[in-house]
Amino acid sequence: MLMQLPSLQVGQLENWLIPAVAVLSIVALVKKVFPPKRTDKEFVTRSELHEALSSMRDTIDARFLALSEKIEHLTISLHDRLNKIEAALARVDERTKR
Repeated sequence: MLMQLPSLQVGQLENWLIPAVAVLSIVALVKKVFPPKRTDKEFVTRSELHEALSSMRDTIDARFLALSEKIEHLTISLHDRLNKIEAALARVDERTKR
């Protein structure tokens, strides 16, 4: 099938290719500058907005609470480790004074 196509003359492909690229560029630019209009389904009512914001606030509060508990647990653990190190250092200090 491809063998039946006539061979192109020099510069014949460019005569069609350059205007086609120009037209496609203009179409892409028009689509970019003038996006399609919104439908009514995209708008949100005030009550839906408040519901979404309150649910987001609840999730943020829950995550903050979980993080604060985790930080408190790590602080207690770190404090215990520092106390153990301090006691061990005091014992070493007592041994070296003798």
